Amino acid sequence: MIIDGLQINDWSRPVVEQVRSGGIDVVHATCGVWEDMAGTLTRIGSWRHFARQNADLVRIVTSVADIEQAASDDVLGIVLGFQNSSMLGDDPEMAGIFADVGVRVIQLTYNIANHLGSSCWEPHDGGLTRAGHRMVAALDDAGVLIDISHVGNATGRDAIDASANPIAVTHGNPASFCDSPRNKPDDLIRALADRDGIIGCTLYPLFMGGADVPRSTYCRMLADLADMVGVEHVAIGTDAVVGWSPDALGWMRNGRWNRPKNPDEVPPFPPWPAWFQGPQDFPSLAEGLDEVGFLPEERDAVLGDNWMRLFGQVFGG
Repeated sequence: MIIDGLQINDWSRPVVEQVRSGGIDVVHATCGVWEDMAGTLTRIGSWRHFARQNADLVRIVTSVADIEQAASDDVLGIVLGFQNSSMLGDDPEMAGIFADVGVRVIQLTYNIANHLGSSCWEPHDGGLTRAGHRMVAALDDAGVLIDISHVGNATGRDAIDASANPIAVTHGNPASFCDSPRNKPDDLIRALADRDGIIGCTLYPLFMGGADVPRSTYCRMLADLADMVGVEHVAIGTDAVVGWSPDALGWMRNGRWNRPKNPDEVPPFPPWPAWFQGPQDFPSLAEGLDEVGFLPEERDAVLGDNWMRLFGQVFGG
């Protein structure tokens, strides 16, 4: 079972076909970032329509049983997720309501602070708020996996400690490998693993050191991480951005709060490494894991089995 812990593609039938060409069975797909509640429901509705129209290729899944059935039927399983919690408002009941319509992963903050806690980009991280503690408990109760990829380190550590379930960094790397506020310090990664959580290591170029990083260097990082916290806590979350127009990164990164003053300020997508241009190159990643000494069962754990275990622990029946 090959599972990508996060992709934020502009989904279409050709994009699904590209993802499937890499042998991927399941993707955690972002369906909400900056949207309010109404906008997010529209996005979920669009996903449901897309899945019905392309039922021969793709299916929304909400449990391990669903994932296994999708794999048996040779269709791509989609775990819907949010990269923000602003669409939940201040009502913990929304955790269960969104779970009921198929959302199984929710990130506490995106690139700015919200009422639950701080983003990794804030100059001050005050930790998980009172509302944040209540929402964490509600997400646990609803069987929703808590994601701290873009979350500040103090808020993220509070979430690890507060959650009754293991949680995840669905797409991030050790800061010791690539020094960025978006990556995680070793003490937080250890705390995550101590609570049986997972870090899905990203291939997004800005958070792995750029397009020139060799495959061997990236895969050696995964091996070192497995040595540090145990291979059962290491996975992949590529943060793939397939299908978008070149000007989409501005909205994706900044939303409405930090619109560029002129078109020349719109950031371009960075180039990806030649050995991993997108989800179609998962076989290249598998080869790299073999080359740095992962045993076959360890490689398979990193490429998907660890996500399956965590989904089983959190999603429930």
